[in-house]
Amino acid sequence: MKLLQKTIRGYLLYSIFTLVVAIPVFYFTIQNVLRHQADEELLSTKESLKARLEAEFEKAGLHEIKFLDSGIRILPAANEFKDSLFTINEYDSAEEEMIPYRVIRSNIHLNGHPYLLTRKISLLENDDLIKTILNVQVTLLILLLAGLFIINRRLSIRIWKPFYRTLEKLKKFNVEKDSRLGLAKSGINEFDDLNHSLEGFAERTHQAFVSQKEFAENASHELQTPLAIMQGKLELLMQTPNLSEEQANLIDELADAGRRMSHLNKNLILLTKIENNQFHELEKISLRSVIENFTDTLYLPAIEQKLIELNKDFQEDILLTGNRSLIEIFTGNLLGNAIRYNPVKGKINISMRANMLIIANTGQTQPLDPGKIFNRFQKEGTNSDSLGLGLEIARKIAGLYAAELSYECKNGLHRFITVFPTADLFVK
Repeated sequence: MKLLQKTIRGYLLYSIFTLVVAIPVFYFTIQNVLRHQADEELLSTKESLKARLEAEFEKAGLHEIKFLDSGIRILPAANEFKDSLFTINEYDSAEEEMIPYRVIRSNIHLNGHPYLLTRKISLLENDDLIKTILNVQVTLLILLLAGLFIINRRLSIRIWKPFYRTLEKLKKFNVEKDSRLGLAKSGINEFDDLNHSLEGFAERTHQAFVSQKEFAENASHELQTPLAIMQGKLELLMQTPNLSEEQANLIDELADAGRRMSHLNKNLILLTKIENNQFHELEKISLRSVIENFTDTLYLPAIEQKLIELNKDFQEDILLTGNRSLIEIFTGNLLGNAIRYNPVKGKINISMRANMLIIANTGQTQPLDPGKIFNRFQKEGTNSDSLGLGLEIARKIAGLYAAELSYECKNGLHRFITVFPTADLFVK
């Protein structure tokens, strides 16, 4: 949930709570006030009626008293009781609806005899007044809350606009190409301080990246010459006559270490070039032909030596536009891993369909760690020929061309799945 939405949600929930609580409270408060007023009117009327009834009763009989209206009833009572106030609903034929009445029942004495005095007044006007006041109050409250909500939303959008501009700049920031974020002043101290800190962080990050890249490039290139000299000298040393077996073994181990160092150096240079996007030569390439060329020629001796069962299922060919060297390195690293970590009489399944390439092989029974196998210098197993850079290079090439390379272990097979966004993925 976005920050602005979360802030506004708090106001919205508070507004709903206010409406839900305030409207009933207001309604019952007004209702109680008006009923209390009606009760006071009934009590006051009762006292005046008692005085007039006592005076009129002495002059005439109860049935001859003229000032009584339909809302007043006087009946003989068997005994005395306390005054009571209550509300009743009666049907009014004129209004054709149930009308609420407030009623008082009181005990009076006329000519020494107890009587029951009942007086009622209509609450219809009170209810209409309550509804009118309630409608006005609800309307004003809704307008007030809606206005506050709209004003707060617009104000929040305007206040947080510099933050979202900064966020958009950060999303587009490329540490390889950009040295500055180019953040403008917002006029808000907190955001200006944040932008100033981010500008400094971006510059330091870019400088560190450039220094690291230059160091890797320079170190790799500088290592090439002494490595080549060392390899040449070791080859000459191997041709020296009268070498003992121990000396020959030591020279052979040195030569093997030199070859591994040279291979490692070339891979590091390759990674640097990939990160710098230095492969610009593009052509149309059939991925199927690249794979078949590897399996039928380059990797065929290794496959036959391990007696590996090779199964190919090419439902469709994938045509890619990209750099042939990178595509061959990408494919070769995945196939090379499938052969290198495969046991004798193992199995390799290569399937291709739509925009997906799957290379699966037998190997160790335990699944690999998907979070680590694509990391640099991460090696699974004890194979001494592995430098731990093959899958890192494959992932870099895939990322360079927006492909997705993932790993899973299914049915005892280690599966490396490459998903291409389109059938003509490698367009750069």
